[in-house]
Amino acid sequence: LKLRPHRQRRLLGTAAPAMASAAFASAPCRAQPSSSSSTRSPLLGQLLPSAPTVSTDVGASRLQDVSFPGFVRQPGLGGQHGLSSALGKAAVGLAVAATSACASMPRAARRRRGAACLRRVSAVPRADALMIQPDDCRELIGSSRPAHWVIRTSDLKVTLDFMSAVFEMKVLRHEEYDKACAITCNGAYNMPWSKTMVGYGPEDQGYCLELTYNYGISSYEPGEGLAHIAIGVDDPAATLDVARGLGCSIQGDVITGPDGYRFRAVRQQPDRQERFQYVALRVADLNQASEFYINILGMSDITEGFAAAQGLPQQVRVMGWDLAQVPMLLLGSFERPIHEQWEGRNALCVPGRAMRAVYKNILEAKGSASGAVLHPIREFNEMPSLRRMRGLPPMPCEPSPEVQLRALRADPSSAPASGTLAVAVVTDVDGYEICLVSSETYDRAVSKAYDPEGKIDWAWREAAQAGNRAPSPNHVLACI
Repeated sequence: LKLRPHRQRRLLGTAAPAMASAAFASAPCRAQPSSSSSTRSPLLGQLLPSAPTVSTDVGASRLQDVSFPGFVRQPGLGGQHGLSSALGKAAVGLAVAATSACASMPRAARRRRGAACLRRVSAVPRADALMIQPDDCRELIGSSRPAHWVIRTSDLKVTLDFMSAVFEMKVLRHEEYDKACAITCNGAYNMPWSKTMVGYGPEDQGYCLELTYNYGISSYEPGEGLAHIAIGVDDPAATLDVARGLGCSIQGDVITGPDGYRFRAVRQQPDRQERFQYVALRVADLNQASEFYINILGMSDITEGFAAAQGLPQQVRVMGWDLAQVPMLLLGSFERPIHEQWEGRNALCVPGRAMRAVYKNILEAKGSASGAVLHPIREFNEMPSLRRMRGLPPMPCEPSPEVQLRALRADPSSAPASGTLAVAVVTDVDGYEICLVSSETYDRAVSKAYDPEGKIDWAWREAAQAGNRAPSPNHVLACI
């Protein structure tokens, strides 16, 4: 549809519920979970002709979408193995369209509206339709951990050189994708992309950064929300000198790196193992933002003692599960910051039952600190029918995958390496994206995918940038 931006926004605001309802009515589905295949409805075939697939190869552990919670594909209909149901496709398609519509608005108008464009398209399944039931236990959610922050890069080699030279980071794994991410990990861009994880050690043991590169995007407009990321170094003055030698802008102890991202170099404390110190975000209302992270995500206000130790301004709140991890530092800005694709998203690793409780809390919460669902929860596993669909032999494992899945539903801590992975993308009260992943399976998957000795095929990437994409050792079909 070729519409002016204001008509796009009006269409999304008034028609999203009707479109999702029509998609559900025309979708060949029935109300029970399954792993059968399906076809798209005629309506969605017109609206979403190129919906991305969601099968993925994470290291040695291959995972595939099973079902949109509460709905199922009819068997024997063929079609693309894309999102779990027509309603799921509608949610993703509308979310991307809404993001594009918001991006076309003047910056002042986006400040007024904030994340309202995205919040209009929260077509989500019922909270009681989840494969594994929620458990809102504070002790359970307290065992969660921040996993990584996603940022963009317009030149991967330049960014990697900066991270290596200034902060001594290394590549943890690198993956290439032919299609856009079904849950917009690469942003609202419908194009091939790559993911490069950088940090200081295995992903399941520490924090890291995810560098997303979109083929064909030469620059990103910085937003106002992501203030800086603080990293511990042995000699801050020497780190600043290295950055200055690379031509980076320096203001105090804050370095502006590639694509406008800012990094604060702070002295690493001898009793702290994690190099990443915190992620600083600007928020419109400190009380509302804090209420979301405390009441919805089960974090604690750990400001006392932390701000003074880091030499930070007084108008801050520090939210986290544990000071030894990488907390969120909220900076009061008294107006809603303008968000761009540049802001990326935060990834949190949460125990399966607690992760579903967080999701349920967002669905049911009311008021100014409730947040919103951007991409509905999706649950993945390695059932035999899915392996047959992909032309793979049965898994030589004991007990069988069916028995493992039943055990997993009863106790998420029993997850096998190829068990059920739950993923949902939500937004906080200021519109920052948060990717929630179930820790029992995610940690095992990234542990298998850890590849610090892997080499990036720069010649292959140069050819891909020219439009000549070919299979490569680190090429996978799609991502979670």
